[in-house]
Amino acid sequence: MTKFALTYELHEHGWATATLSDNDVSIDMTASYLHDSLRELANAAYQVSRGTTERIVVFMDEPGEHQLTIARLDDDNCTYAVDWYDDWQSWGIRTVGSGYPTRVAEGVVSARRFVQQVHTVMWTLFHTHGTDGYKLRWGERDFPVDEMWRLVDPSR
Repeated sequence: MTKFALTYELHEHGWATATLSDNDVSIDMTASYLHDSLRELANAAYQVSRGTTERIVVFMDEPGEHQLTIARLDDDNCTYAVDWYDDWQSWGIRTVGSGYPTRVAEGVVSARRFVQQVHTVMWTLFHTHGTDGYKLRWGERDFPVDEMWRLVDPSR
């Protein structure tokens, strides 16, 4: 099993960088305000913690996007894969000859480790920026407070 780590750095004007690393690779995934990647990431972690079989998280660049697919392998582990698309695959926008992804990372991570890494991302952003600071930097979307609390207390 690989040493899986996830970070999320919020920039100005609706931009962020999510970095996924394991033993072999470190991938920077740009996220723009065009897609609510942080909320989708939090929802994916919650769903994984509840046993959902597969979730996709989109990190939309301009142009192109990374898609993180996390899928249950068994009760304890998940497979993950990061694919790069030259266009906005999630919106069905493709130029002629595109649409085929480039696999940039893949591996196995425990479900617990994935959820813990997302939880740390959420709390770090909340502690660093708060809801107002997040809104100021992100613009289009509010900080996913409910999704963050749901990771702490799944009964919410």
